[in-house]
Amino acid sequence: MNYMIVSGRVLLGLVFLCSVVGKVRSAEAYQAFRLAVARLAPPLRRRTKAVAPLVIAAEAAVPAALVVPATVNVGFATATALLLVFTLALAGVVRRKESATCHCFGGSDPVAPRHVARNVLLVGVALSGLVEGFTTAETAAGSPAGLLLAVGGGALLALFTVTLDDLAHLWGPVDIEEAGA
Repeated sequence: MNYMIVSGRVLLGLVFLCSVVGKVRSAEAYQAFRLAVARLAPPLRRRTKAVAPLVIAAEAAVPAALVVPATVNVGFATATALLLVFTLALAGVVRRKESATCHCFGGSDPVAPRHVARNVLLVGVALSGLVEGFTTAETAAGSPAGLLLAVGGGALLALFTVTLDDLAHLWGPVDIEEAGA
């Protein structure tokens, strides 16, 4: 068993699952996501009514594909494609110095270079899983301890990824006015 693939499956599966839940958890969250699509991808500004549900459906397909052993490569390929598109959109906002939110996980923080970096790393995980999945044959089940470590590591990385904005606020500079001093 390739524990790196297991960790990547868990990481990407949870990240995409949280992304979907963040967008569909309420009517307000969904509407905010639709508005974010218009800001992140200006050519799609008039098509957000059709694009938003397609993005959510594609995102939902990733964890579903990563769970089923026969479709893991489809999951990694879909994750790679989506993450590349998302990364380009985020990088475009940063490059244009626009103020836009991505609502990646339902949050409302403005797009920042950390979002681009996060996505670049996720693209690397997805591509690594895809390449590894095509180049190695599945072997024995592996040890329970190794599997637990791989799943736990992937889950921990997913938690870090999903809470990146919260962590940035926690570890970032303190705004004296915001802190109430």
